Amino acid sequence: MQRRVIVGSLIAFVAAAGAVVLLLSHTLPGVSGGKSGPREDAAAFVSQIVGLIVADDYAAAWSSLNPVHKQVAPRREYVECELNTPLDSRLKSIEVIRAAERLLRVPGGSQSVPATAVTLRIEIENTALGTSGTLKHTFNAVPDGSDWTWILTPSRYALYRDDACSTA
Repeated sequence: MQRRVIVGSLIAFVAAAGAVVLLLSHTLPGVSGGKSGPREDAAAFVSQIVGLIVADDYAAAWSSLNPVHKQVAPRREYVECELNTPLDSRLKSIEVIRAAERLLRVPGGSQSVPATAVTLRIEIENTALGTSGTLKHTFNAVPDGSDWTWILTPSRYALYRDDACSTA
């Protein structure tokens, strides 16, 4: 039972964080190191977004959502939808395992774009049950001018695109 609750919470977390990776197999040189790209480190950005989502602070997380995804998930709709399934969790620890530049097809986009895949090891405590679980997952940071953005998973993108949150 405890494992099922932790796994369920982690699945919801991964969906909310935009975690499903659609990566191509080759690395792009200089995506995050270029002068025109984001100033902040991609791993630090992703770690911050994960912290916001684990804390159920969807309004703050939405501000850095990819602009294409903001169009299908307006702030109010996104926050209300995600709060339908709060994580009730606390981030115990987060460790960056690696960051790698990749090409990524962002849900809702037609072409692959430069991205940084950040793999994290995350320990989360379910505050309702007092249990903890650890997961290792890769999240994507997509540059938008001088800022990083995060993306919805394909299933979450489809949920918002289809205005299906109230039935989720």
